[in-house]
Amino acid sequence: MTVPWLKPHPIRSRLLPFADAAEWSSAAVEDADIPAAGDCSELLYARGFLLAPDAHEVPVAHWRQARIDRLWFSYDPRSAFAMVRSGSSWVAVFGRAICLETWDDDMGSIAAALLRAKAVGRKAMLERIDGLSGRFAVLYNEGDEVFVQSDAAALRSVYYGRRDGRTYAASHASLVADQVGSAPSAFPDVQAIRKEFNAYAVPGRITQFARVFALTPNTELAFGTAEPRRFFPSDALEPRTTGDAVDEVLPLLQRQLELLASRGPLVISLTAGLDSRTTLALSRSVKDQVDYFTYDARLGKDGTVPARRADADAAQELAEHLGFRHHRIQTGSRFLTEPLAAVMDRNSGRRSNPTETASLRAYEGGCRGLHIRSNLYEIARSYYRVEREQPDELTADRMAYLLTHRNSRPASFAAAFAEWIDAAEFERAAELLDPYDLLYWEHRCGTWLAAHHIESDVVFDTFTILNSRRIYKALLAVPLEDRMSGAAFHEMIRRSWPETLKFPVNGRLIEV
Repeated sequence: MTVPWLKPHPIRSRLLPFADAAEWSSAAVEDADIPAAGDCSELLYARGFLLAPDAHEVPVAHWRQARIDRLWFSYDPRSAFAMVRSGSSWVAVFGRAICLETWDDDMGSIAAALLRAKAVGRKAMLERIDGLSGRFAVLYNEGDEVFVQSDAAALRSVYYGRRDGRTYAASHASLVADQVGSAPSAFPDVQAIRKEFNAYAVPGRITQFARVFALTPNTELAFGTAEPRRFFPSDALEPRTTGDAVDEVLPLLQRQLELLASRGPLVISLTAGLDSRTTLALSRSVKDQVDYFTYDARLGKDGTVPARRADADAAQELAEHLGFRHHRIQTGSRFLTEPLAAVMDRNSGRRSNPTETASLRAYEGGCRGLHIRSNLYEIARSYYRVEREQPDELTADRMAYLLTHRNSRPASFAAAFAEWIDAAEFERAAELLDPYDLLYWEHRCGTWLAAHHIESDVVFDTFTILNSRRIYKALLAVPLEDRMSGAAFHEMIRRSWPETLKFPVNGRLIEV
């Protein structure tokens, strides 16, 4: 079903200097504007999309559909969509983004800027995308071929598959499987390998479905052939001092929070760790417009203090002394009830703690708005090298070990990583960036973390202010020793809200 919702209108010349340019755009609607259904079906594939080679019934009743040349794009209107064309050249964007150069967050304007850059050349367009922060997908054409990218860490997941010579791409693996077939892969139960082998995600780019693959960060999908193509990194990073990197990155992070707070309410999840402490410090100027929250847990039967309870205690102490609103959200059983359970199973095969989602939905103390999540910082903190000394060569088998931390595991884990190394051209990229940083960025964040976002999409949209290749390029260029110690983040906290360091970070005080 095609929904006749898009009305073309000329873009103002200040946005796009092409005489025949036109824009189609749809701003995001509020969650409250989506009719609730008794079976929770309005939450199926929340904030998602489907790109298909033909017109089709929208996957969810309230979704909308637009035609992009010979393709059809269906999407949840809780996320913004815009397309800009000039002649035969076009760019489309979906989701939420901020341009760190112009400080524009209108998706129509962002699409227009990308099209202008595209007219200069592919490199100019890619550099423009590097300067976007947020959670989004970009679609564009090169002649008859269409390419699909996700944001820097693939937090707006893109899955794809092919059947009978036709390609489909979507935000959720099961949505692609509906189109190309749901035969099981070598890892049909993500939760089972998590339980048996301690695997944080499925290895490589495969999913639980044999015909469906994940598009990992820094690669784009050639839609016509259903093949990934690496586009980043293209050059080695110029070494930078930690101070220089902080000089560039700190205002980019602070200004994002100020812009987002000017658009509507924010919620920030807070723990006792360094990542959320950094976000807390950065949010100082907007703290009165934020609801901070921490998941809480009851004491163990033997009187032990669970990690979540310790996090909640630490966050509450910070709130009491520094003066900001903080909510302790009690989580319940690890088992969801129907009908939400069935929807969550369809949304993601990999689950962290879905009852957090249920607890948030049931929480009556507020805590609604755009969720600012404090992940991805560890990309710039050499996560795997801090963990332990690593071999010089990062092999597929070593990747399998880092996935599971088990010396005994099926050979299929390494085989899946070997296939991904080849498909994603990982070795070429590893000549320009530390391979262990690249693995954490492209696999752990691009698979494990993305699933967390999908899980919470049924409650609110999520934004990570660090999620921009421009920011990563600055932070990954500092010396390894400073990356491992987190020096850049300590410095950002000192410059933003040094009083937050008077309280332990993961039980340890950091020098102010």
